[in-house]
Amino acid sequence: MKTAKVALLLLVPLLAATAFAVAASGVLPYRVYVVHTGSMTPTIPTRSAVFVRDDVYHVGQVVTFTEHGMTVTHRLIAIGADGRITTKGDANPTADPWHVPKSQIIGGVVAAPRQVGYWLEYLKNPAGLASVLLACLVCWQIWSLAGGGSTAPARRVRRVPRHRIQRSRHRTRTPRHRIGTHGGADLAPDPVPTST
Repeated sequence: MKTAKVALLLLVPLLAATAFAVAASGVLPYRVYVVHTGSMTPTIPTRSAVFVRDDVYHVGQVVTFTEHGMTVTHRLIAIGADGRITTKGDANPTADPWHVPKSQIIGGVVAAPRQVGYWLEYLKNPAGLASVLLACLVCWQIWSLAGGGSTAPARRVRRVPRHRIQRSRHRTRTPRHRIGTHGGADLAPDPVPTST
């Protein structure tokens, strides 16, 4: 039982790191990016993670694209006749100054959970992953020292029904006519002296 709990504590951060690595590798039709600026606030604040579906998007949707070697996540405003796109950050007062071709769009954002990007960046760092694993082990140790990890079966106390206890008491009483006699000899106590 204890081994299973320790394995579960270690497995959760490892699964999170593995999921991020698989999604970032491009094996699946989804990619994951971390938002570092506030240009899409309040829709997608900083430290969020954006899950992007490859080559699936429409006008009005938040998309992720490349521009001069940078990965940008902004809202797609329009697609021109020449195939160039117009984008804008929700927090920006004006549209973006660039007009990149459609071929540079990676895909549309399908989910943007807040604060997940921070933890993905943290787990991507080996020191961060090691600290999470260490914290899990410390929590497990504290929990087991507090008695939470005891797997010994509790002793079952057998309760005797009340009517049996009364019966057994009744059986132990000695009949009154046998008090003071033993083997035919009279063993009655001397009479208690009385004062007149």
